[in-house]
Amino acid sequence: MWEKEQLGSSLLSEKIPIDPMIETSIPIEEDEDKILKTAHVIIVPPLKLHNNTTPSTSNNNDNNNGMSSPLLINGNPNCNDNINDENNEKPLNISNINNNNHHTSNYKENNNQTTFPFQKKKNSTKHRKVPRLVSKNGECLIQPVNLPNAKEIILKNWFHLIIEYSWRSILTVFAGGFLISWVFFGSIYYLIVFLNGDLKEQNERKACIANIQSFYGAFLFSLESQHTIGYGFRYMTENCPIAHFVLCIQLVVGVFLQTMLAGIVVAKVLRPKKRKQEMRFSQFAVIGPVHDHDHRPALMIRLADIQHRLYLAESHVRLYMACTKTNKKGEKELIGVKDMNVGYDSGWDRVLLLWPIIVRHVIDEESPLYGMTQETMKEQDFELIMTVEGIVEATGMTFQARTSFLPDEINWGQRFQNLVVYNEEKSTYQVDYSRFECTEHADDVKIDPIPEIVEEDDEHPLLHNVSGFT
Repeated sequence: MWEKEQLGSSLLSEKIPIDPMIETSIPIEEDEDKILKTAHVIIVPPLKLHNNTTPSTSNNNDNNNGMSSPLLINGNPNCNDNINDENNEKPLNISNINNNNHHTSNYKENNNQTTFPFQKKKNSTKHRKVPRLVSKNGECLIQPVNLPNAKEIILKNWFHLIIEYSWRSILTVFAGGFLISWVFFGSIYYLIVFLNGDLKEQNERKACIANIQSFYGAFLFSLESQHTIGYGFRYMTENCPIAHFVLCIQLVVGVFLQTMLAGIVVAKVLRPKKRKQEMRFSQFAVIGPVHDHDHRPALMIRLADIQHRLYLAESHVRLYMACTKTNKKGEKELIGVKDMNVGYDSGWDRVLLLWPIIVRHVIDEESPLYGMTQETMKEQDFELIMTVEGIVEATGMTFQARTSFLPDEINWGQRFQNLVVYNEEKSTYQVDYSRFECTEHADDVKIDPIPEIVEEDDEHPLLHNVSGFT
């Protein structure tokens, strides 16, 4: 017992240089009260409090030279810059650091990722098999089964499906289409000269196609004719009308093939898929007051367009709630989709994406989130699906970007920090994207409870409101 106590005290007092937020393990027994009971611990460096003091631990000032390590909020060490500014007189509440399950427990995972916006952060729920309708990157995860005439439906829409393929596949189809046409008509020309006997005798009065002595010569004649190269060494005579008819067909097929394949490449280039990938959504939604002067609770999601040279026109956002429930057979089924108001009447849904914005859904009597608490929300089966649509000014193409949020991806009592600040030295406004996911603690959010609603067999309590559709 005495040796274990001495071991525990030495671990707490020994000067060990550590990096911020080091995750380690200490081999001790659980039944000892005088030593740390947790074998898996995270060593946190001293935090700089409002009164410029640090928690009292032995020899902290020696190891840190009087400087405190950055506070970790949302896995980003830059998120503490504006927490204790001159205008905020509230002391830092260390307990708020762990309000969200991703702030500290996922530090090691977030620390290995590149800061936004150069690389997307990994989905925090990727390691869990949580059923979703739409992935975080906007991909629809619904799988159709027992679809009648599935192959026929695919073949009817082959043009748009080819556009969805990768560039490697597109270039393969482009080159393969021409090569197949050259070989096909070259084979026909070779068959014509073979049946006419041109390979045996080189008599210009009897030859259908002059100077073709092998299949390779027929292939070259096909290529030269389809693309109107016409070197003049291989040419047709008047002795074979069938060869003239084949040539006419080849020219028509060549024009159609060239137009179709070139159209696929152009459509692939103009397709705004890359533009859609330049839209960024916050990984978590937050619930807090609308702003300092409006304390109504609101669901908030940050949205940004990181492309600052190609602007969008007529951009607007939509927010939906997809509700599911478990039926009597124990199967989870989708029962409806709810349109959530993000400012249709006031014009908040029509956004200007010149800088990062915050999309707000006010939680009032008409909101499907009305009456929920932080505890009851985690027990609900729903998924929030957010879409943003816009028109690319350079091409006029319309795109739609999507993402989704589960109940455990909604943080209560938080609000996003401001990103746009004015730099007096450069006399310009600047956007700090390294703080894109940063949130700060807000006042307690209270949503008035609603009377209990008797559920019917074919309805769901989240769909009992007057706004939107089901």
